[in-house]
Amino acid sequence: MSAEEGADSVDAQHELLARVAALLDEIGDVGDTDDESAVVQVGVTRASVRVIALAEDLRVVSVTQLLALNLPNTEALRDDVEELDATLSFGNLRRSDPTGVTTDVLQYYTFPVGGLADIPLLTVLHIVLSAGDDIARKLVDAS
Repeated sequence: MSAEEGADSVDAQHELLARVAALLDEIGDVGDTDDESAVVQVGVTRASVRVIALAEDLRVVSVTQLLALNLPNTEALRDDVEELDATLSFGNLRRSDPTGVTTDVLQYYTFPVGGLADIPLLTVLHIVLSAGDDIARKLVDAS
C-alpha cells in the first residue's frame, strides 16, 4: 500500500467515524469524539463507538457500552448477567472482573459497516445501545 493509499484509507475511516457520530447524535448525547472513537450517553449508560479497519475493504463498528459500575460481584449478579446476555439479539455482556469483590458490567458488539446506508446503520446502533440501556436499568434495579 502506498503512502497515498494509506492516507486515503485513514481519511475514509475518519469520514466513517464522523458519519457514525452524527447518527449517534440521533440516539443520545455525543460527547468526546477524537480520531478513533466517539463517546455517547444513552439513558443511564455511556458507550465508546469506534471504527476499525480490519482489511482494506473491511471496516467494522465496535461498541463498548458501560452498563453498570462497581456492582457487588455476587453469584446472583453472575446469574443475572448470564440470563440477560442470553436475551440479547446483538452483542454480549461481560463482567469486567469475574473474581473481584466488585465488578463493572459491559456490553460489547462489533459489526461490519460496509455498504450500510444511514438508516440501517442508525437502526443497528439504536437496537444495540437501547438494549444496553434497558439491561443497565434492570441490573441497577436488581442490585
